[in-house]
Amino acid sequence: MTMTPFTLLLFIGVFLSQVDGREPSSVTGLKLSRVVIVHRHGDRSPITPMADEAYWASTLPDKQTLEAIERTTEVVKDSDLNEFLDSSSPRSGMPQESKHLAKGGPIFGQLSQLGLFQMIALGAQLKAELDETLGLSVEPSDVTVYSTDFPRTIQSVQGTLMGMFDNAEAPPPVFKVEASYTQIMIPDPQPRNSKEQVALEKVLTETEEFQMAEESMIPLAKKATSILRASGLLGQMADSVSFGVGEEKDASNAAAAADKPLPWGQLSEVTKCLLVRELLPSSITEEEQKKIMLHSAGRWFKLLRHPKMASLAMGPFVRLLMKVVEADDGTPVSIISAHDSTLIGAICALRLENPSVWPEYASCLKIEVFDAPNGGKFLRISLNGEVLGSTELEGDLFAVGEIKRLVFDSAGGSEKEL
Repeated sequence: MTMTPFTLLLFIGVFLSQVDGREPSSVTGLKLSRVVIVHRHGDRSPITPMADEAYWASTLPDKQTLEAIERTTEVVKDSDLNEFLDSSSPRSGMPQESKHLAKGGPIFGQLSQLGLFQMIALGAQLKAELDETLGLSVEPSDVTVYSTDFPRTIQSVQGTLMGMFDNAEAPPPVFKVEASYTQIMIPDPQPRNSKEQVALEKVLTETEEFQMAEESMIPLAKKATSILRASGLLGQMADSVSFGVGEEKDASNAAAAADKPLPWGQLSEVTKCLLVRELLPSSITEEEQKKIMLHSAGRWFKLLRHPKMASLAMGPFVRLLMKVVEADDGTPVSIISAHDSTLIGAICALRLENPSVWPEYASCLKIEVFDAPNGGKFLRISLNGEVLGSTELEGDLFAVGEIKRLVFDSAGGSEKEL
């Protein structure tokens, strides 16, 4: 890497100082047995193709660095997905698929060098926290790893593991990274896992409340889009990318899309990437960029807060999450490397309160699993140190059975009849 050890340590110190280290309320009579970490990837280049490819390529880690972190993992992609899918899902029984327009290409949608350092810092932070809360020195053999099959998420968890175990042993351990479950780890697989989700997305985005909120923001969307198009920063294929729940593009009509404002998710990610690097055109103010981010975030919450939508979009992921939570495999730590949409989708599906801020790069959803004397399990969930309460349950400790009931039964039908 190009950063000196001193600079890296300084960066880690600054990063950790920004994390809310507030301890959640104490618990009695319960024993912490397991911790599940769901983290967002680190800073990245825009998914949207940009004009100056050479510049954006220069923000990525060099080949030697990527080869070094790749040697610490073995990526697995052949596990059975069908146990988490409804038998009526159009994907049930189909070969594994991981192609998604947001996956990115050789330059765009890729983890940046800054993003890699963020994940190394997160790994160091997690190791210190886990050693303290679990009351043991966490070793590589204590950890299981999952990731979406995107280069930026796989590289992110490689960075996290490097931060956790850089000096653990020589030669360094090799971790298996389970990357078979991409299409259930995000709320917007392409195509969707069910036609019902597609139909419900359309219904929810056409409600009067949703449309009123959209109309109030149209002037800003048009202004920002016009400035970005005139700036020469966007690449020729900028209109070819699809952006999430409620913002799908018609790939067969790219010309018509070029005359419309960019989707909110796209405006949000492009302006954020430019702002971080001081490249945002001055005619888009930081306040306007913040409004774009907040509106984009609000759209996700409005859609995924609908009980049926939450279950359709994230129910299969919650099944996977509960399997990890209840596992008795001798590994007290599980790490899941994913996306902001995964974190927001999980928060909505688990009926948790909205966090005070949108999960930025390297954000971490921590699920602490407590064993009760009677054999039950309870969860306490926090985002970047902020303990999240429930929209439907009291306190900040939730029985696993209650979580399952909220996710599955309240949406109608049994767990396998979403």
